[in-house]
This record gives sequence, C-alpha cells and structure tokens, in this order.
Amino acid sequence: MTRFVAAFLFATGAIFVHPLAAELGQAVGLAAVKDPAKLGFDAEKLDAVFAAQEKLIADKQSPSNVGLIVRRGKVVYHRAAASRMAHDRAISDETVFPIWSMTKPITSVAAMILHERGKFKLDDPVADALPELAKVRVKTADGKTEPLAKPITYRDLFRHTAGFAGYDGLYHQDGFWGKTTRAKSLDWIIGELAKVPIGHQPGDKYTYGMSTAVLGRAIEALSGRTLDQFLRKELFRPLGMKNTRFYLTKRNRKRFQPLSVFENDDYRAGKPAEDELPYAKEVPLYLGGEGLTSTMADYARFCQMLVDGGKAPGGKQILKPETLKLMWTDQLGDIPGYDDRKNGNGFGLGFYVLNDFNRYGAEGVFGWGGYHTTHFWIDPKNEMYAIYLCRRYPFNAETLKQFRKAVYEAMK
Repeated sequence: MTRFVAAFLFATGAIFVHPLAAELGQAVGLAAVKDPAKLGFDAEKLDAVFAAQEKLIADKQSPSNVGLIVRRGKVVYHRAAASRMAHDRAISDETVFPIWSMTKPITSVAAMILHERGKFKLDDPVADALPELAKVRVKTADGKTEPLAKPITYRDLFRHTAGFAGYDGLYHQDGFWGKTTRAKSLDWIIGELAKVPIGHQPGDKYTYGMSTAVLGRAIEALSGRTLDQFLRKELFRPLGMKNTRFYLTKRNRKRFQPLSVFENDDYRAGKPAEDELPYAKEVPLYLGGEGLTSTMADYARFCQMLVDGGKAPGGKQILKPETLKLMWTDQLGDIPGYDDRKNGNGFGLGFYVLNDFNRYGAEGVFGWGGYHTTHFWIDPKNEMYAIYLCRRYPFNAETLKQFRKAVYEAMK
C-alpha cells in the first residue's frame, strides 16, 4: 500500500483497522494486530469506536478527529473520522497538531531524567537553579503581598502547587497569557512571571497554570542546554519522535491541522492569530507546559515508552520504572483546589491520576489533555494506551468522555 493510498483511506475512514494500523504501526515501530480478539477487543465493537468518532462530528462536539488504541505493544485500532466543513481538513498519518498541555507530561519526564541523575531532589528549592524565584511575592487576603513563607519546590512545579497562574485571559488581551504569546524567549517570560505575586503560599493549593513552563526553564539552568536541545537529545531522538518540536518547519506548517472555533452554535475557521503561539524557529519560546507540536505517531512513541517502563524502542532506558510509578502516584493528598478530586481522582508529577476507573477493570490510569481538545491516557494494568486528536477551540471534555467510553466498551 502506498503512503498516498494509505493516507487517503485513513482520512476517509473507508476501511477497518488493519492497513491503517499497519501504517501507523510501522511509523511507531509496532506491529498491527490482525485479530483484535487476541488482545481482548471485539472487532464489531471497535467499529462502534469509529461510530462514536463520527457522532462527535455530527453532534458538533468535534471537527475531524483521529483515534488510536495500542495494547501490549500492538496497534489494535487507528482510524480517522472526517467532517464535511470546507475549512476543515481530513486527517492523515502525517497531520501535525499543536498538543498544548500534552507538552506537560513530556517536560515532566525530561525533568525526572535530571532528577535521576542527582541534579535535584523533589523538595529542593527551585530558586537554587532560578534565583529570581526566591523573591516571588504572595498575595494576601487584604490585597497586599508578603514574602514566601517557604520555598517553591520542584514537587510544587510538577503538581501545580507553586501558585503560578498565567492562564488569565485570551491571547489578544492584556493579561499574562497575552504577554506570553508575544514573548520572544522562555527566560524572559519566566523572569516576568516571577515578578507577578502568586495567589497563595507554595504547597497550600492546586493552581493550574505555568508551573511546567517554569520547570522547563529549570531544566535549562540545570542542564546548560536550551529546553529544545535537551528534549531532542534526551527524548525525541532516542524515541524517534522526528516531528515533535517547538516550531513548525516549512513542511510541517503545510501539514498543520486547521483550527475549528466553535461559537454561536457552529464552527468557523480559526484565524492565524488564534494559533496564539508563533511556532517559528527564530522565536525560542520553548514553553515546556504548552509549546510543542507533534503527530499521532510521535506521541504514540512517547506513550509506548511509558507503557514499556521507561524504555525506548532501541533499548535505552529513559527513566526507571519506579520513577515513572512515582510520577503517576497522587501527590496532592489533602491539598485543595483540584476540581477532579470530587470524582476521587488526583494529580501526580505531570499527569492526572484516575482512581474512578474500576468500572472499566482498570487501575492506576494516568494521562492529560491539550487546549485544542487532544487527549491521551495510559492504562498500566491493561498494558494499553489510547490517543484522541482533533483541533477544536474551546476545549471540549465530552470528546474524551465519549471516546474513552467506546474504547472500553470494545474490550471483551
């Protein structure tokens, strides 16, 4: 099967799993399973996964989208559903997506490489590497500020208890996020972030924001390399993630999935400014929390490493299994502020930790999502992971809910 024919069939959803799964399997370095039943999946119910993807389009929950299921190192399912919108584009195996906050797990894994090398302990002050963080001020109830009562630690950055916000408005507004999108470098924006009083003392509350971007800057200080250089050497090259970077090459810009913006009960084409980040090689804005672009095959390689206990396809150990297990163990405890705590779930070191998955016969599920409605999760007990990618603003959690439900219902 030629790449052109495979991409066409993939985009139109014209065939069942096998040729497409083989195509992606080859890209990821995995075999495609010929009989899903051998891996605990019902072939007819896998068709229902595709039906769920199409229904998300019909219900205006999603534009064109693609789903992947891998179990025990074999591609069980890989299929794309295409919308009929003129501005949208059918997804192929070469489509590039902005993965936004799915960058956070990658940066967190990269930081833990340095942790294993003894560069920092989880409860060390980050100010040892980034001195500007020692001077951060904290907002008080009376509207004033006070100094830090305790240092911001690496654990605080991983689990979002450092107090850093930063997601305070849209790209064209005057808030800190607007300033971030116009910044020219990572070190400058982290320096500016350190000047903004944080909302609470470190460790007192979960505040989702730019903590992982700060972690990325700490990686630079500890390693002596830019975050871009560190990720390429320590993760992307060993894993074969050839299309994952902070900028778009000329070729990848043509493969960049168009943005669909949902407003007034319908979709419209996104404007270039609504990409929000420049994705330009000449702008070293290496945001470790939100800045990467990637493909399905590349992110699958990252997920496969997590399932394989930290081992790259060539055998290189990226992280120790016990380190990974620590990362997907809840780190929040009784710390307030995490909205999903009401569902019994927690947050580890760069990943959500789902404890309400027993109904699926799963335990210790971890993962995360991205701003333009991308999702992944790892199911260690079932030796499985799944990825769902589209490009929709605003973020829609219903896509994950429906896709994940269909995936587990397809398991025998």
